Amino acid sequence: MHFTTLSELTNNQNWVGLGIAGNQAEHLNQAGEADDFKEVVALENAPKGIFPWYIPGHDSFLGTNPLSSDKLNHNGEPVLQPEPEIALVVKFTYASDASETSVEDLDVLGFTAFNDCSRRVNAPKISIKKNWGEATQGMSKDILPINDFNLPGGTIDSFRLTCYLKRNGEFLQYGKDTAVSDYCYFNQTLVDWMVNQINTQTDHGPLEPLSAMLAYSKPAYGIIAIGATCYSDFGNSNQRFLQENDEIFIIAYDASHHTNTDIQTSLTNNSPLKNEGSLIILQQSVTTSALATTSI
Repeated sequence: MHFTTLSELTNNQNWVGLGIAGNQAEHLNQAGEADDFKEVVALENAPKGIFPWYIPGHDSFLGTNPLSSDKLNHNGEPVLQPEPEIALVVKFTYASDASETSVEDLDVLGFTAFNDCSRRVNAPKISIKKNWGEATQGMSKDILPINDFNLPGGTIDSFRLTCYLKRNGEFLQYGKDTAVSDYCYFNQTLVDWMVNQINTQTDHGPLEPLSAMLAYSKPAYGIIAIGATCYSDFGNSNQRFLQENDEIFIIAYDASHHTNTDIQTSLTNNSPLKNEGSLIILQQSVTTSALATTSI
């Protein structure tokens, strides 16, 4: 399997950045955000909602593209925490009636490793925690194209997600090694839920009215981070917040070709890991010395 890029998948057209909250059991509790969603009604085991982290042309902080494939801009924030996720690149189909802004369907074009980095601060909307300028979210430049996401047993189903933090020369397991198929909603169930949620989500609690927000630019494509995995003991400890010179490694790997132990050994031995069809790596260096420019 060969990689593609975001510009190739989107034909250099506008895309919107969205994220899913609560698609992994226990993550919201670990992140201290469960109370934010206490008044949000959702089916048992269903995600809680979708939040925007980038809307092209928006006249707020959401109008800044925060993606970088190699840097994370600390920008003086004291309580930053990476969130290892899978991101889907999707194409939207809108209602044929020009007066309608609803999304009729979405096609999953590819997936990659993503860092939905978050500020652990009190905020009325979850989007405020996700974008504080350029290079404040992360995504690998390498995207694996797929056309079988909707089908159980498709290409993505054999992948797992792991996350390490390198600090003072030591590699620390930060996010639990997790099967991608362990997401609460996945495959066609997730696609149907995303379409419905985009069209019906209202301005309520930490969530925002997505349909009205997307109507502003009606982007043809989207990057949707489908939920953070749970943290390891270290990732949930009082040492979890990012420091300058930390390095983040978020790795999606095909479990039929690799193991988490092999990946950890390669990292510890400074053996280079190479992106290939069965291994997708996002590596970001945390910097405060200068503004890290967006590279995606």
